[in-house]
Amino acid sequence: MIDPESTKKIVDEASKLAPEVYQDIAKPAAKEIGDVAGRTVKALLAPVRGLLWGWEKIEQVVTEGINKRFEKIPEERRKTPDPEIAVPLMQALTYTAQNETLREMYLNLLANSMDSAMSKKTHPSFVEIIKQMNSLDAKVFDKLSQQTGYQKAINPNVEIKGQGKVFIGAMPEWYLGWIIVGYDIFDISASLVRLSKFGLIDLLFDRTAGKDGYTELETAKDLENILINYQKVKPDMDLAIKSHKSVLHINEYGLQFKQACK
Repeated sequence: MIDPESTKKIVDEASKLAPEVYQDIAKPAAKEIGDVAGRTVKALLAPVRGLLWGWEKIEQVVTEGINKRFEKIPEERRKTPDPEIAVPLMQALTYTAQNETLREMYLNLLANSMDSAMSKKTHPSFVEIIKQMNSLDAKVFDKLSQQTGYQKAINPNVEIKGQGKVFIGAMPEWYLGWIIVGYDIFDISASLVRLSKFGLIDLLFDRTAGKDGYTELETAKDLENILINYQKVKPDMDLAIKSHKSVLHINEYGLQFKQACK
């Protein structure tokens, strides 16, 4: 049993949270002192429970989404989807359908699996890849997909001149010169590494695709600002940006994933 003073502290802490969560926490605490901590956990998990959609809702989302896409598929090409794609896909939608970016990828994959001309490009593993993605991964992959062939990247560091030493973690591991709104260059770098782990892209360290374009990356304002901040903190050190020229590209598996999910 929790004493009244402890309860007051819990309620005070709850008041710092979002108002809707605070209401769930504070009201039970004010009514009853016992087991307040349990109610706090339940209140915090409540929004997640609300995101678990039932079959009726998923069926509605899938039906409406596929109907729109079926307008582009001749009737003679329409087929029942393979269960190894459709079943896990709809199970995944029970907790990701509220994410528009991922939902669209799922629906595109399902629609293509129901098109006899496209179904050979779909694969059950694509469902698992989307399940591992977040919105940023999907957006980064989409941006990469807008280009063909090798794409220039650098692997920058803040180095101490003449000592062969660098500050670990000062710069993103991979830098392409662009960002996605709401994210920074470190977020993009981490997403690239994830996409590589998913098997969709190849990150080719210390390999180049011509000479043009790398200078612009190495002198980018994003990286210069990081260097300036380090120079302010370490005024006694002679610091500079050092980078490796690299490339990345969407591999054959990634291209198939792109075709199946777009």
